[in-house]
Amino acid sequence: MSTTTAILSETRPNLKKRRFSTTDAGRRRAVQQLTCRPLSQSLEALDLSSAAAKQTLASLRFLILSYLADLENSLTSLCVESPVSDFSIAKSLMASTGGAKEDVRAWLQDALEMLEQLRTDVSSHLPEFHLADISVESVRAHLPELPDASTALASLPHMDDVLSHLPEFHLADMSAHLHDARERFKDLDFQPLHYIPNLCEGLQSLHTHLSSLELPDVSTSNSMLSGLVDALLSSDVVTELKEDAEDVEDLLLQAAKEVKSAVQRSLEGAQLIHYHDLPQKWRNNQYVVRGYRFIPLEKWHLIALSIFQPHNETLNIHTHLIPFVLWSASVLPILPFATPAAVPSDPVETAFIFFALVCLFSSVVWHTMTGCACPKGMDLCARVDYVGIGWLIAASVGTLVHYGFQCYPHIGHVYLFLSLMTAIAGSVFPFMDWFNQRKYKGWRIVFFVGLAFTAVGPLVNLAYLHGIEATHEFASPVGASILSYIIGLVFYASHVPERFIHEYRFAHWLESVGFTSHAIWHAFIVLAISQHKAAISHMRGGIAC
Repeated sequence: MSTTTAILSETRPNLKKRRFSTTDAGRRRAVQQLTCRPLSQSLEALDLSSAAAKQTLASLRFLILSYLADLENSLTSLCVESPVSDFSIAKSLMASTGGAKEDVRAWLQDALEMLEQLRTDVSSHLPEFHLADISVESVRAHLPELPDASTALASLPHMDDVLSHLPEFHLADMSAHLHDARERFKDLDFQPLHYIPNLCEGLQSLHTHLSSLELPDVSTSNSMLSGLVDALLSSDVVTELKEDAEDVEDLLLQAAKEVKSAVQRSLEGAQLIHYHDLPQKWRNNQYVVRGYRFIPLEKWHLIALSIFQPHNETLNIHTHLIPFVLWSASVLPILPFATPAAVPSDPVETAFIFFALVCLFSSVVWHTMTGCACPKGMDLCARVDYVGIGWLIAASVGTLVHYGFQCYPHIGHVYLFLSLMTAIAGSVFPFMDWFNQRKYKGWRIVFFVGLAFTAVGPLVNLAYLHGIEATHEFASPVGASILSYIIGLVFYASHVPERFIHEYRFAHWLESVGFTSHAIWHAFIVLAISQHKAAISHMRGGIAC
């Protein structure tokens, strides 16, 4: 069994279904069964973040920091503002530390340092509120069950009374509540929750240090903090967090089952599988039923060898791989196969050929990686393929602008800059989360067609400067490549011919080598690149000034 399968096998038993409507004991048992582990490569691409979890942890951060600040102020008053002999706790302090005032102050200083370390750790590990004004009111907006601090303030003792009873205070209840919060939240794969055990240990160490005086318990402070924590755990935010956790668990469980099943059916990548065997993320064309690869990433050599094996991506790969190799061998002067006549001397034509080769190569890599069981790698290669398409479109428009505005170079430079901006947009948009989702395929088509339509502005400007007839004579050679792009795009968008023949018996022969609409689209792209390259020799003369 591969590493991927082993990891997925480990993941499944830990994703037990929780039912929050049971008793508290049942809930704790159910939560304890869910152990967060690093996801396998086949699940890393899932977006499972929770805004509710961040709000809850931010609320907990605010409460803990506020409480630590109050305790720090009390200890600072003991250590700085008044002599130790002025307080009723002097006798206990002196007895516990050996009778020396220096030891008493050292004890207090250690407590302050432990408080500072706790505050630093909480500030760096737990998230803040993403609100313009962080206040008690903003926290109460998220936790309406919290008691009103203004009404409770009158019942609080004066500072002198608090200081006189400080030896009676310890943090055992607070540590217990935080431990309970950690048990409730540990089923989420949320990075700040990993710090909760360390926070509990730090609070326990502080409690041990303060309780070394063997002082009685003070229930007032502990009961207030307990009320705050209980209100936090019973708030609507935590309820929403639980609901999100259920959705996350279901999604993880379903994805793990699908990936594990697909890996098993493919015999660790040794045989082809059907469309319905694929996990949802790998399903792109429901009309291509057979011939799918599903190879774990650790068996990368099988992915590379699949380039030369029959499957439903074979033609998609070779319709771009063969032109890439032939054009590279003929135009790159460093290769022994390059011919002087084929090597372009015009830098603009060289740039177009370069970006055409980038487009072809990125397409080859993407269609090779579609058979990889790692969604992260597959998704990255798909986005790089989109980047190659964007730069090819921008380079095509750039050649039209460069040669067309030779009489007006200042205007041409503006349009060239705009072409560069469209290329950058074609490099940024593909890396947005939504861009590669199957349901946005239509919007992807609109985006790239929109990039191509940026050529309309320069052509209209040329017609204004030189007249319609001269502009038509200049740009007409590009019409053949534009027509090829349009025909190929129609095949790509309509899934013709597979949408009409996938139910017939002979369809599996076509699918075994990848004779699909996508391969036809590739062929028209290669034809369009060739036609545009031929048109450059005509456009190089520009328009008479």
